[in-house]
Amino acid sequence: MSDTLIKKGLITIISRNPPQFHIASNRLLIRLHTSHPKTNEICEQLNKIEAGFAGEQLVDRSILEVSFPKDLYIFTDLQLKIHDYIYIQLDTLIVTKKYLLIIEVKNMVGTITFQPHKGQVIRNLDGVRTPFECPITQINRHIHAIGQMQLPLPIFKAIVYSSNRVILENVPTGEPIFFRKNLPLYIQSLNTKEDRINTSQFEEVIKKIQLRRSTFQQKPLCERWNIHPETLIRGLLCKNCGKSLCKITNKTWKCTNCKAVDRNPIAHNIDDYFLLIKDSITTAECKDFFGLSSSHEAYYMLKKCNLQSINHGRKTVYRMKSGIF
Repeated sequence: MSDTLIKKGLITIISRNPPQFHIASNRLLIRLHTSHPKTNEICEQLNKIEAGFAGEQLVDRSILEVSFPKDLYIFTDLQLKIHDYIYIQLDTLIVTKKYLLIIEVKNMVGTITFQPHKGQVIRNLDGVRTPFECPITQINRHIHAIGQMQLPLPIFKAIVYSSNRVILENVPTGEPIFFRKNLPLYIQSLNTKEDRINTSQFEEVIKKIQLRRSTFQQKPLCERWNIHPETLIRGLLCKNCGKSLCKITNKTWKCTNCKAVDRNPIAHNIDDYFLLIKDSITTAECKDFFGLSSSHEAYYMLKKCNLQSINHGRKTVYRMKSGIF
């Protein structure tokens, strides 16, 4: 998914997009029969992802309450390549001329007891105790990784619990752990610090971070969930209700359920193949999966999708262009 930029003078915010896993999971559920044995498990995982994303959005809104100085860049869902095989994923990274601030968002409910000496927290929810990695350990690992980039700014951290339905116990003294509504005051205190770099150096810091950015390559969900592609519901599906489309003319399709008319159904259906099955498609595979009447029709539809085409002998393979997801 490409970034959405919000620019206000020298302030740049990369708005948070729904996780690719969220988008792909919704598409998978549409193409799975409700009786499939993995359906409930996928729904549970999707609910967790949606809750986490909602929590991050709440924290984003709290950040926007802050009056920042000039020269600000806020990265969201930032994956950085530190070394060849070392990547880190940051919920939020705030860059100013005064500091770097790494924010780790936790959307948990129940009673959370910190056990930093064991590198874990224990959640007690309705009498069920569940261990999780300690966010202090996690964010300190991120600070160490960012430190290896040798940026000329001090690095601060904040662990933020976004839900009002959480109780924190045994919180280590001195650790910047907050409820969401307390975050703006903490950031405002950082904004009172002196500038460490000038505008030109600030721009160089942003460039260095952008050069380290890496796009998360998610496995197709059929592979992730060990689902055979043959079990998916095939054909072109309605973008409104997810039911089957029926061809009524050479260039027009109609939903069998809601009766919506679609003149370019492949535009929103082709994503399903890449998200769920594999990262490339041939004319024959397109014809088979989407139930098209001929190879010519499949070729015509693929050409409309603005895909990258690669010739392999007599066969042409189509891939999604980079930056689409």
